[in-house]
Amino acid sequence: MNFKKILVVFSLFLLIPLDAHNRSESYSKFHFLNVEDGVEVKVTGTIKQGIFRLLKPETKYRSYPEFINYLQNSIDLGDQCKIQESVTFNENNAAGVLKFFWNFKCLEMPSQASISLFQDLGSTHTHIARGSIDNDNIPEFMFASPSDVWLINSLTEPNRNQSSYLSYLFSGIEHILGGWDHLVFLLGLLLLFQGKFLIIAITGFTIGHSLTLGFGAMNVLRVDSILVEILIGFSILLLALEKFFKHNYEFDMFLKNLIFAVLAFSLLGIFGILEPILIFGLSLFLTIYLSITLHYISSWIPLLITVFFGLIHGLGFASSISEVGLPQDKLLPIILSFNLGVEIGQLAVAFGILAILALAKRYLSYVYYNSIHNFAGVVVFSMGTFWFVTRAIGI
Repeated sequence: MNFKKILVVFSLFLLIPLDAHNRSESYSKFHFLNVEDGVEVKVTGTIKQGIFRLLKPETKYRSYPEFINYLQNSIDLGDQCKIQESVTFNENNAAGVLKFFWNFKCLEMPSQASISLFQDLGSTHTHIARGSIDNDNIPEFMFASPSDVWLINSLTEPNRNQSSYLSYLFSGIEHILGGWDHLVFLLGLLLLFQGKFLIIAITGFTIGHSLTLGFGAMNVLRVDSILVEILIGFSILLLALEKFFKHNYEFDMFLKNLIFAVLAFSLLGIFGILEPILIFGLSLFLTIYLSITLHYISSWIPLLITVFFGLIHGLGFASSISEVGLPQDKLLPIILSFNLGVEIGQLAVAFGILAILALAKRYLSYVYYNSIHNFAGVVVFSMGTFWFVTRAIGI
């Protein structure tokens, strides 16, 4: 593979604004509390900082007061409820989210709620709301358009407006189709493995991200979302390096390759946010990984490797679904529905790519087929490098 081709394609992808695992969603939690003179309603809204930036609110709301006024009017609980003070918000940089806070006072329990939060800024934006009345949970609701209405006082009719498990299945499909880094990693697997090794690799990847998706959604695992995104970019880059450069990594050159990797990644420590221990860990993993890829003495090795990668990618999906604050009594079926959607989307994309490659291999000459295969590898290399570097330097 000509290095100039890699450089050209990489430069083209730098011009494309790519963000992954960032399906446009926001979340809210409503707490309705009956008091002597009516009902108090406290609302906490959450949105990922990356998604908020992609919505570009500054293009529509030119000033801070104008944006605050928009937030105050984005939740409608009816004429019996009045907002008590200006909406406030804060940034949680460690978790990579923005949080918004509303306080309402109602003469009586509101019967319904309308939420238009951020939906005017993104046509595909959805909002998921959960709530409780005097600490008794009420069914969550997914707002797909500003005209949707959430029926609040429905404790006696728990299934009246509840988001169906089918909604979570479709949400899982939409997450995988919108998760470009996940899809590019899948492309990398399809380029590297064939036959039973491909089945083993995809199975391992599925097992890995299913585990962390479930544990993350149940809040068993709590990780730094910024670090997860960096590691996802690194995993994609690693597949591309395996395709093009694995023959340069042998155990007798282990120390040389390790030093080279440390020096290369050290630039991301100088100009970015990588800690020295993480730089050394990534360098060591890269060197060991590429050194053993030429010596698959057992089919279990690619399985274990892709399980590990799947664990990392699953955390990216878990951060999306866990923000909803899922009800504990329905947690398992919701996670299963969401994960089933992810798998359906993943398999559909995998079979689509395999069909294209099969047709190219059958009807094109070896030279043209090999060029297509290499170009796809360059795409993986370019996007993996882009995501890894930009996330590591905090862009």
